[in-house]
Amino acid sequence: MSDILTEHGKPQKRPQSSPLIASISVKGLFGLYNYSLPADSVFSSATILYGDNGVGKSTILRLVFHLLSPGGDKGHRHALYEASFDELKVNLANGVTFKATQLLPKTKSLLGRDIKRLTLTIEKQDSILSLWEFIPRNLRNDAGYYIEIDKNEVVRQTKKSISEKYKITTDHIGEAHYLANLSHYAPNIFILNADRRLDSDAVADPGDEIELRRIMRLDEPRRLHDVVSRSRQIALTQALSSASKWISRKAIYSANRGSENVHSVYINVIKQLTSSIANPTDEPNYEILYQQLSEIETRTQELARYELATPLSTSDLKKSLNARAKQKKRLAAELLVPYIESLRSRLQALDAIYQIIEKFVTTINKNYLKDKYITYKVSQGFSIYNTANVPLEARHLSSGEQQLMLLFCYVLSGRDKPCVFMIDEPEISLNVKWQRQLVQSLLDITDGTNVQFVFASHSMELLAQHRDRVVTMTSTAQ
Repeated sequence: MSDILTEHGKPQKRPQSSPLIASISVKGLFGLYNYSLPADSVFSSATILYGDNGVGKSTILRLVFHLLSPGGDKGHRHALYEASFDELKVNLANGVTFKATQLLPKTKSLLGRDIKRLTLTIEKQDSILSLWEFIPRNLRNDAGYYIEIDKNEVVRQTKKSISEKYKITTDHIGEAHYLANLSHYAPNIFILNADRRLDSDAVADPGDEIELRRIMRLDEPRRLHDVVSRSRQIALTQALSSASKWISRKAIYSANRGSENVHSVYINVIKQLTSSIANPTDEPNYEILYQQLSEIETRTQELARYELATPLSTSDLKKSLNARAKQKKRLAAELLVPYIESLRSRLQALDAIYQIIEKFVTTINKNYLKDKYITYKVSQGFSIYNTANVPLEARHLSSGEQQLMLLFCYVLSGRDKPCVFMIDEPEISLNVKWQRQLVQSLLDITDGTNVQFVFASHSMELLAQHRDRVVTMTSTAQ
């Protein structure tokens, strides 16, 4: 296993099972640059690419995004086909490698054009798991393969000829098999472009809703600025809804997992009473029971802030433990033990989702929103208010606030699966204070998850704060 850096700069081991990015290499980018990133280590949980303008930082992020995205109708393969590079390789920490290789042979299709091959492979331990020789559909024949002229003879590219060339079985060749394996092996990939648009196969396109509104003539934007602003606002609304639904599902699952039905509770009561009869000399620890009731009351009040539980008052139960009659006091304690155990089990099951919500809401309210705050309720989802408690919509936030909220929401709802968030120039629309806090905030709300961030930045605030995470782009000779 390779060393990675912790948030405190100390090396630790990255698990071999992690499907996150360990390294990226590019040959012949723009016909000029070769990169091996990083040169002598692996990417950490948050890596910052740094280099001069024009050396390809943003391009590399976009190429990696297209290489790891499995959507078959999103234009990912066309974007790779049209880009200028010889080879792009992304290595995951679990040993899986994704590679795209371009080759322009001295042959012509039957359409009379030079055709460029884009060979896409998924490999592990030097074995090819999937291979797809991609070219645009307008250069393919009806069977899905292209025809070229080689040594003055017409040659039809088929699965058989490709399998013989690469010495793999035909079952491993072709679009369907490649996309299925890409979806299986690659982490979920997101990219926040410099235009502040978040793209991912897992994210709905806000432009679709704008087009629908235009067709229905409900609120047609008149200017380009209006279209861009509306797209960003709709994207944030979608992100808030997605994050709310994710939390709701988790809350329901946690509540079900921690619930104990009435039948089980009464079984525990009978067991407790039977045990007390068998051991009449055992005296209940009233002080501990009293403390546990206080903790339950405090905990339910905390969970109630997000409607994860109903606040409970335990004052009457505490009074039963203070009964003067020893027999009544003992009976109350014996009945309370299984009841307290049941409640604590339910509350503990909700603790993980509570901590996630609490950290998310606290991070945004404390570090990023000014004169505004975000809340969450299971029945309502996320809501935004100003300090006068007036409800706000996405359009009432600044562009910087919208950008951060959009990113944080998808980071939250992407916690269940391995995810890579690629962020181009995160400093855009962010003040100096926010730039200083951004990386650590993202790491805080994804602590304990399989989520990774790759930034491309010129911000001295980011670079100075996280020197141990900076990967400098130094090209080797082409």
